[in-house]
Amino acid sequence: MYMMWFDDNNKKPVERKIDEAITAYIRHFKTRPNVVLVNEADRVALPDIRVRVASYVQRNNFWVGWEDAAAINAAAQVATTGTH
Repeated sequence: MYMMWFDDNNKKPVERKIDEAITAYIRHFKTRPNVVLVNEADRVALPDIRVRVASYVQRNNFWVGWEDAAAINAAAQVATTGTH
């Protein structure tokens, strides 16, 4: 499940926008997310959370959520090798 966060304040760095999105996610879902989907223009490297570019995410939108690590690894294997 993802929670979408929008912040188009140009004076605020992307890292802070994502941090605020994570805080809102925790407040709402009572658990910490492990991934945030971003537009290519908003790509940053952050500790403790996977930041992944998604072509369908618009600039200044941050989709914060949880992805199962085993499912991610299996999908990555299929994508790179074509096998399960």
